[in-house]
Amino acid sequence: MLFVVAILWGSSYVFAKLTVDAGMHSGLINACRGTMCVAAGSLIFFKKLRHMTWVDVRLGLTIGTINFLGYYLQTDALRYTTPAKNAFLTTLYIVVAPLLLWLFWHERPQRKAYFSIALSIIGMAIITNILKSNLHLQFGDVLTLISTIFWAAQIIFFAKYAPHASSPWVLIFMIGICQGTYGWITTFLFERPSLVHVHWVQALIPLAILAIGVTFLAQGMQITGQAYTDPTTAGLILMLESFFASVMSVIMGYDPLTPQLVIGGFILLVANAIMQVNIHIPFLKRKAL
Repeated sequence: MLFVVAILWGSSYVFAKLTVDAGMHSGLINACRGTMCVAAGSLIFFKKLRHMTWVDVRLGLTIGTINFLGYYLQTDALRYTTPAKNAFLTTLYIVVAPLLLWLFWHERPQRKAYFSIALSIIGMAIITNILKSNLHLQFGDVLTLISTIFWAAQIIFFAKYAPHASSPWVLIFMIGICQGTYGWITTFLFERPSLVHVHWVQALIPLAILAIGVTFLAQGMQITGQAYTDPTTAGLILMLESFFASVMSVIMGYDPLTPQLVIGGFILLVANAIMQVNIHIPFLKRKAL
């Protein structure tokens, strides 16, 4: 399920680009995504929403706030840094997640996780071709690094606390409320001058796909899937989002198929395979004389 989520998230870059081309800023995109997500949840899962508990509300508000901050900072950072550096630095959440688990929950990661994390960083560096550019930290890079803390926290909260919710779809409904509320507040406080330049007809279809397919469906699958794996492994799988985004870009004709994509993608797949497969080496026991 998490691999499917990574594919959906990767494909979302194409639709997000269409909304940006239609004149939308990060706050407005969040606002519309959240509003559509709430509308869909109300229509489809209204019976489950009637049995919403205070646990659902608390979890939804917490995770929804984390989700909004991560997405807003990551998107807003693109105004001050390059997409390649933004993509590379965002993937560092796979490093941050085990550190947060260690610092706040006192859970040491598996030994193989360190090797997988190192491979994943190398693979993403190759895909983004980041090594050929100067890694001078700009304001956008700082924003991106801060966003990785929230993405790592979301991975952990989904794994540890989301199963306590009455339904994953109720939790997604609450996340949509947070996205919409924070998004509209941000829009009217900071993005009002840009509203006159938005091409709403052009943005409607990609926004609907982002809201229903990515925000609603993908996050519901993420909550369900993470109930059966640990946060570090989930982070490594979801990191393939960038790889699938590159594949989708090649299929759609936005980028050529390059050796960097092939080599970097292969390394990412190997890193994830290491986390998924447990290899036990049997040792012969000496018989007692």
